[in-house]
Amino acid sequence: MSQPFSGFPDPGAPRPFRRRFQPGVAQEALRKALRRAQRYCGDLWLRGKRNPRTFGLIGGAVALTLVGAYAVSASGVGPSVCPPAGEARSTPRFLLLMDPVLDPAARSELEIHYDVCGLPSGTAYRGRVRLSQQRTGGKKKSAKPKPLVITFHDKVDGPASRRRHQLDLGSTKPGTYTLELAVADNQGRERKRFQKVLIRSQ
Repeated sequence: MSQPFSGFPDPGAPRPFRRRFQPGVAQEALRKALRRAQRYCGDLWLRGKRNPRTFGLIGGAVALTLVGAYAVSASGVGPSVCPPAGEARSTPRFLLLMDPVLDPAARSELEIHYDVCGLPSGTAYRGRVRLSQQRTGGKKKSAKPKPLVITFHDKVDGPASRRRHQLDLGSTKPGTYTLELAVADNQGRERKRFQKVLIRSQ
């Protein structure tokens, strides 16, 4: 005759041991995945040499995918930090906010995160970024370096729009600079933000 509670574990029996995550197993799996990826890239390269036209089409498709991903990432990063709207009847204030900028290295890129607040969805605006080196005491006759200026156009998603732009520093030398971000809406109203930026040597 079978016991009615034979399907339940014995309370006095030791509990089964649960194997924890082992880093060595994950590292080995990662090495295998990398080796497979290297073999795949090698095969793709050989095929490209045999059929350059096909390889070019594949490369173009990959490039378009990367450009599209960059455009999406540049349109907005994370939630907006615009102040919440007040009463429903009141018109939101047109504001420009800019996050603190990290001090970049020379010949790298300066990443700017900012918010355009208070404009209706779809409103077009013009933007300008100006990076000018601050004067230092010393040689008065030395010419001041020409500021780095870029302009752009964009549209807001709504009254709280988060945006990101990258400024290629090119041959800009290390030193202390003033970063100016300006935004003007389609009515000609302009808002500006300034920050001090230290460009470090590589």
